[in-house]
Amino acid sequence: MSVNYLIIGDDEYIKEREVTGIKNQILESEETNLNYSVHLPDDINGIMDSVGTVPFLSKKRVVVVKEFQNLCEKDQETILGYLDAPSESCVLILMSDNSFKKNKAYKKLSSKLKTVKADNPDVGTIKNWIRSFYKRKNIQISSEAVDLIVELKGTDTISIKNELDKLENFSDGGKIKIEHVEELVGRSVAETVFKLVDAINVRDTVWIFSILEDLYDQKKQPQEIIGYLGWYIRVMQKIVLLKSKGASPEETALALGYSPGYTRRLSVQSKKYSVKRIEQWTNDLFETDKNIKTGRVYSKLAMETLMISLMGD
Repeated sequence: MSVNYLIIGDDEYIKEREVTGIKNQILESEETNLNYSVHLPDDINGIMDSVGTVPFLSKKRVVVVKEFQNLCEKDQETILGYLDAPSESCVLILMSDNSFKKNKAYKKLSSKLKTVKADNPDVGTIKNWIRSFYKRKNIQISSEAVDLIVELKGTDTISIKNELDKLENFSDGGKIKIEHVEELVGRSVAETVFKLVDAINVRDTVWIFSILEDLYDQKKQPQEIIGYLGWYIRVMQKIVLLKSKGASPEETALALGYSPGYTRRLSVQSKKYSVKRIEQWTNDLFETDKNIKTGRVYSKLAMETLMISLMGD
């Protein structure tokens, strides 16, 4: 009997990686084009047609449904009904974010499928993943280089994967050092973001917009800048929480995965952030990101509005 899957979590890269792994176990490369299909939640007819289609010159076919959490209740019931007697020749893969766990259909569905978690990894896991990535390719990378990648990119796995590929090509098989990361990923970006935060804290609009232009000149897109600010405020939140629990500087550095010196610098800045201000920053960043993605507001105008809002905390 075929195993069907529910891949659930908030990390898009891990979800895609799991789908690729399952597909490659089931289909040979030459079988993929005719026996593999991907559907969005508004295509229930296409989904049902695909799961009912006989594989072509293959024992199995693979059908993927993305953003399953967005299927309407009626269409979810259709999938549940199918899973009561699924096709032996089809492997159905449903992809969802963690919001689906609150759906009443989640318990029923998870009992009929093999659940694969795709949660956002922590810093330690990301660092191990980076080391493993290069170990498989017989490329060495210094611990300082690993730390800087995570410092600049946080736990954004898709962005990190893109940087790892660039660094692999840049290294040409040689050891990857911190200066390579600085050159390719951009230490200057982190420093510029710190300056941007300083400008926000002192409410210097001229300085703020000068720094934004500098980031745009570095080919940084508004959503990427939001990502850096999001990383920054998440670090502030962690430090404030750890301090409230009485964590020592050494324990804080260990929890963050940063060097003691770098952690001290961040800890000094964290004094400017109350729980309320952290919450406000998080909400403002989320709303701005959503407005840009949905096209409600022109991206650079959205960034200007964001800067004014953050200054007013």
